[in-house]
Amino acid sequence: MTRYPAFAAIALLAGLATPAHAESPQLRGTVIGGLERTDSAPGSGAEDGIYYGVQLGADWDLGGVQAGVEAELGDSTANAPNFGNQADQSLFANAAVRVAVPITGGARVFVRGGYAYHKIDYAIGPAFEGHGYTLGGGAELDLGQSLFLRGEYRYSDYGQTVRGQHFVAGVGFRF
Repeated sequence: MTRYPAFAAIALLAGLATPAHAESPQLRGTVIGGLERTDSAPGSGAEDGIYYGVQLGADWDLGGVQAGVEAELGDSTANAPNFGNQADQSLFANAAVRVAVPITGGARVFVRGGYAYHKIDYAIGPAFEGHGYTLGGGAELDLGQSLFLRGEYRYSDYGQTVRGQHFVAGVGFRF
């Protein structure tokens, strides 16, 4: 399957980004949803869709700042006409490193960046499988010791003039 290189890159990035001298990581999982806009057919305009996915991550407390890694799998409802060839935004994946800084007792802001993968299935012809980068940032708010809310914006470039933006929010749990 063609998805294996993307997942191998996610695992490699997560391993490389792990801080060497930190204590045990705090693991987290998040269900996210929001809006995505992907320009998959230059000249025909970007298509908007509802984005949904899951994130898994780990954070290390480095004394006043957190460093972490996260991986995400997502999908979108966007379908775009591509000069008569229907384009279905079928799979999004990314692996990123992040740095979070507390701003008040239970809130923090973060920046993130890393590898991005996107697959677009076409009604006619082969699928597009793009590999590139993602950059973004956002904030998290603790609702208790384990539960938190997350809001984020990210920009992704998948290569070959395919670019996307995500505006997402989520509910997560630390374990």
